[in-house]
Amino acid sequence: MRHFPGLYRFFAGKVTRDVDDLIQKTLLACVEGRDRFRGDGQASFRSYLYGIARHMLYGHYRQHAHDRIDVLETSLEDLAPSPSQVMDGAAAEHMLAAALRRIPVDAQVLLELHYWEGMTHQELADSMEISLGVVKGRLARAKQQLRAQITQLQALGPASQGEDALELDRWVASLPRPPAVAAPNRDP
Repeated sequence: MRHFPGLYRFFAGKVTRDVDDLIQKTLLACVEGRDRFRGDGQASFRSYLYGIARHMLYGHYRQHAHDRIDVLETSLEDLAPSPSQVMDGAAAEHMLAAALRRIPVDAQVLLELHYWEGMTHQELADSMEISLGVVKGRLARAKQQLRAQITQLQALGPASQGEDALELDRWVASLPRPPAVAAPNRDP
């Protein structure tokens, strides 16, 4: 399936378990809701798919959180502190992963869909179920939150990224894309 690697990246960076289950539930919801999908191409399907994935992720958090969570305010660090599963060993990748885990989940989702899935503003608006103007504002705010976390992390450790980390678009684009994982072989 062509969308499996992207869905895997989407969930693996945000949950420590149940990744395969969340992917399966997302795909099942896509099939069950096919009558509601009125897309006119691949871009519209991606918006539909990641909109469902976002709902599945938030449902997963609500099911496993003892308290109510607010995805506009709660970060992954708040939910379940753990080492990043998104990036490999390079210092810049670790810093980005740590900074992403410190911002609200909704902002992290928006940035990851923007940077790693290459979604347009319109696709982001469709998948997040918000207007184009709101998505632009939230994306700008998410970038600002990420820059602040990167700056804070740099102050805590050796300044390995210098000014490049503050030019977020260029810096993130220079980093390797999180690894895609092939679909598990389910044949006996």
